[in-house]
Amino acid sequence: MYSPHFGRGSSRTRRVLFRLGAVLVGSALVLALAADYRTGVYRTPVAFQARLSALAPVLAVAVWAVRRRRSDPRTLAVAGALAGAVSLACSAWMRGVADRQGSSAGHADAYTLFEITALIVVLVVTVRYGAAWPAAGAALLLCLAVVLRPVAVEATENSLILAMFCTLAVCAGLIGALVARLAAVDRRRHAEQVRLEQRLTFARDLHDFVAHHVTGIVVQAQGAQVVAASRPEMAASALGQIERAAAEALRALRYMVSGLRTEEAALLPAGGAEQLRTLVAAFALPGGGRARLEEEGPVDRLPTAAMAAVHRVTMESLTNVRKHAPGARQVSVTLRALPRSAELDIVNVLPGEGTPTAAGYGLVGLEERVTAEGGVFRAGPDGSGHWRVSAHIPLESAWRDGP
Repeated sequence: MYSPHFGRGSSRTRRVLFRLGAVLVGSALVLALAADYRTGVYRTPVAFQARLSALAPVLAVAVWAVRRRRSDPRTLAVAGALAGAVSLACSAWMRGVADRQGSSAGHADAYTLFEITALIVVLVVTVRYGAAWPAAGAALLLCLAVVLRPVAVEATENSLILAMFCTLAVCAGLIGALVARLAAVDRRRHAEQVRLEQRLTFARDLHDFVAHHVTGIVVQAQGAQVVAASRPEMAASALGQIERAAAEALRALRYMVSGLRTEEAALLPAGGAEQLRTLVAAFALPGGGRARLEEEGPVDRLPTAAMAAVHRVTMESLTNVRKHAPGARQVSVTLRALPRSAELDIVNVLPGEGTPTAAGYGLVGLEERVTAEGGVFRAGPDGSGHWRVSAHIPLESAWRDGP
């Protein structure tokens, strides 16, 4: 299954973009600090408040850098909220100092571009990586701190224009952080969906392959117990069949477990035409019933995906016959290889009552699998005393033709 969120290429791209963004942000902070020194912000009467206020976002970024490996979003959100609160407190302090009678701080340049830039960085980091609800409160404090900083000392035309640009920068930062956060949520959701699909596939494989052999073991063991006293030679034959079925079950289970340890390996072999013939030929019922395979068309040329679906449907159907209709005398399996599709019909003749009337998990799983391939699946009585399983499977699957 292809996804633009996964793969080595996308991971490398994210790392390159992250490093490029870090370089750009660092450059912006250095330029803002140089501009503040050039304008003499840290030599004004409010220099102490400006230095203290600028220190808060630096500490918040340091907390994020330290905690990033440990993935503590709540601590990061709290650090961002504290940075915004300290900046607002310092702005209020500056305003109080500037309003004092005879104070020269009222005409001080307290724009502090470095602090504004650092607060926007803290805002983006908090919204992107912080815990949801604490990050919302922290974002509000940080937005207020950024927008109000230019007018903290005096509301002039220049400070109001800078406050407007700060508002635009805050909106841009919020949008970027929210988009990145939603993209991360979508990646996690997609990863969970992939894991769920893998678990469902493993469950279907476990049912289709292992349950088939285990059911045969149970039936053979029951038959061996019945004939053990009167015909011991048949019991010995049944024990040999039980041993082979158990070995096949262990092999299938081992293959599934090994498939889970690899990323791209299929859980079970697809099963070709020869495997299908072996499966049908080895099928036997306690009452002596056998299965017969009829092939029409170039069956050996069927694609792997279509043949895998045919193999699954046949195996599940034979397992159901063994479980629900052990007295059946004959099971007919017909496979037709058409130019654009494969058609499978499995019919068992029942001597009397006992045909299952409700679809179990196996039939539901088969319908889902055939439907996923773009085909049609039907199972049930056909009105003539037969239980019929039919599957129409296109040679080009719907999911393979999709994007």
